[in-house]
Amino acid sequence: MNIRRLTKILALPAAIGITLTTATSAQAHYVYFVDQAWSNADSSFCLWNYAETSHGSTGGGYFKGEARSQADIDLNPLDCVINYERNVGDLADYIIVYKWYVDSQGAGSWIVCSTTDGWIFNQKQASTLRVEWTAPAGGLCGPGYYGIHNGVAMRESGVWVGREGYVWSGQHSLPDNSFAAASGGKAPGAPAWLTDKGLGKIPTKLPQAGSDGKPLMDRNGKQVMVDPTPPEPNEKNAATEGERSTTVDKYGNVTETVSIGGV
Repeated sequence: MNIRRLTKILALPAAIGITLTTATSAQAHYVYFVDQAWSNADSSFCLWNYAETSHGSTGGGYFKGEARSQADIDLNPLDCVINYERNVGDLADYIIVYKWYVDSQGAGSWIVCSTTDGWIFNQKQASTLRVEWTAPAGGLCGPGYYGIHNGVAMRESGVWVGREGYVWSGQHSLPDNSFAAASGGKAPGAPAWLTDKGLGKIPTKLPQAGSDGKPLMDRNGKQVMVDPTPPEPNEKNAATEGERSTTVDKYGNVTETVSIGGV
């Protein structure tokens, strides 16, 4: 985990409030949330934000964020109807991974485990940019509950839109392959700053977790707080990590997938 990843965290206000469809999963092995981040006046063009947390292939965690320049046609046949494939560099995604921490007094809070190393941009013409992040078997920050905020942005007529809010994936116990891990039980609630649609402004300072999932301390024994100043979505703040692949669905829509992490 590099220093930039520890310090460059996004704090964005809630997404534009045009939401025609939202969804959360009832699947046992993963939790997710999807919401519309932006649309034009007649909703023929749009940007959707998808966030997911699951146990993944290692059991230690799999985090997925998607910036979609049109809705899922199977689920939303009347929304965002124009095939809106974006040019290279016009879709962007940014993931913040959180870990649930319980202190010695029994008080719990969500703290920052890690983030992508800057914005990830599409390098192919595509209508979906997918970022997949696979954690090692022991988890990114030790065992416990995890969730992600996924941030998206799209360049429309030279202006970046949709980056005013984050989607919260839901919370999942990791490392774990059991059906109980994502099905409720004693899971903590979502971060207190979220709205009922899973969006919300991230606090200006949050504790940074160490590899053991506990708050990181500096040499003086003080808790390390992350300054969540958002970088602008540009080349200077682009991530350098990730293996890429491209797929085409039955409608001809292109998805570019960037895989990071892994073992």
